[in-house]
Amino acid sequence: MHFNSFLALAAAGLVGQAVAGPHHHHHNGVRHVHEKRALVTELVTVTNWVTVTVTGHSPTGTRRQHYTNTRKAKKVRPTASSQAAPAPPPPASVAPAPEPTTVITRVRPVDPAPTAAPAEPPKSEPAPPPPAPIVVPSQPPAVADTPEPAPAPIPAPAPAPAPAPAPAPAPAPKGQRLGAGLSYNNPSLLSKFLGSGSKIGWTYNWGQRDDSGTGLPFIPTLWGLKLDFPQVWPNNAQRAIDNGSPCLFSFNEPDHAAQANLSPELAAAKHKELMNPFQGKARIGSPSITNSGASHQGIEWMKQFFAACNGGCAVDFVNIHIYGFNVEQFLAHLVKVNELFKKPVWITEFGLDGSDEQIAEQLKTITDAIDNDPKYAFVEAYAYFMVEEGIMVKGNQPSRYGRTFAYGGEN
Repeated sequence: MHFNSFLALAAAGLVGQAVAGPHHHHHNGVRHVHEKRALVTELVTVTNWVTVTVTGHSPTGTRRQHYTNTRKAKKVRPTASSQAAPAPPPPASVAPAPEPTTVITRVRPVDPAPTAAPAEPPKSEPAPPPPAPIVVPSQPPAVADTPEPAPAPIPAPAPAPAPAPAPAPAPAPKGQRLGAGLSYNNPSLLSKFLGSGSKIGWTYNWGQRDDSGTGLPFIPTLWGLKLDFPQVWPNNAQRAIDNGSPCLFSFNEPDHAAQANLSPELAAAKHKELMNPFQGKARIGSPSITNSGASHQGIEWMKQFFAACNGGCAVDFVNIHIYGFNVEQFLAHLVKVNELFKKPVWITEFGLDGSDEQIAEQLKTITDAIDNDPKYAFVEAYAYFMVEEGIMVKGNQPSRYGRTFAYGGEN
């Protein structure tokens, strides 16, 4: 009789050893735990008429368990009988049992029944009939816990967002575009600009109290820190708001030595103190600046002012003055200010060079662009300097370009 030998490799969790510490990797809320298991090698010698069916894990592979971060697999030690149960005669070939789908942790392998060393039968006697085969249980013991759900699929990374387009000019808030306004010192001259067909929608006089007598919205101006301006401002500003003023002006040309003459830092501190209390009650303008290109004036001064504010100054629109520019330079300056400060623009002073006819033609081009071209919709209001004899008034009547400013066209 011949003997065959084979190696049965069974993965087993040996008590107190051979378990590697878990390695944690977080990815989309799933934690993966990898355990290394020891392998037990047993040598079983069986006669050629004994059928042994062995199932279990691959002798060389390791199992990987997947847990979510909210559940843990319950480890159950199986109890399996080592006694073989009688089975019907073996078929011609025994198909391997299917791989179990339930994840099992640390399963102690079933010890096969001891087999006595075979003795060679006498040659003169016939071989006895083979006994019933010993079959090792082919199905693993059930695990008490329910199978762990498969880990959630890892979503594909979102595509990188497309670059943001260049910011469009800030539009004027609905209902806040006041258009043409009159700057004045002598209120008796205003009525000449308020006849039928007039475009005038507001007034201001660089002061804090309305004496226009027009009934149009009046915008008070803090102006500066000289005289008693800061002391009387809170009461005067509130009175103007109570009387219907929609906006408030801050300092007048603090970048100019002959006007408010303030450093950006001092202007920022006083703007917070004197203008911020009216936030929400009226729309608040920045300090008005010149169009000087010097490093301490104009746009450069305004940059330093906003830096000193550090986000703390209440400013709803940027207030600018423009002198000495031609039409192209004028319109380009408006766009530059809007793009730099991302706020609507008010032009509360501007003047043009040339004869009355030349000024009238330039005014018509500029005001038509502001009033009708969407490119300049960020300009909420504008006022030519000023309603005064010799400028917008000639012989107690509107001058040639005074009429163009107030009525447009050839009026």
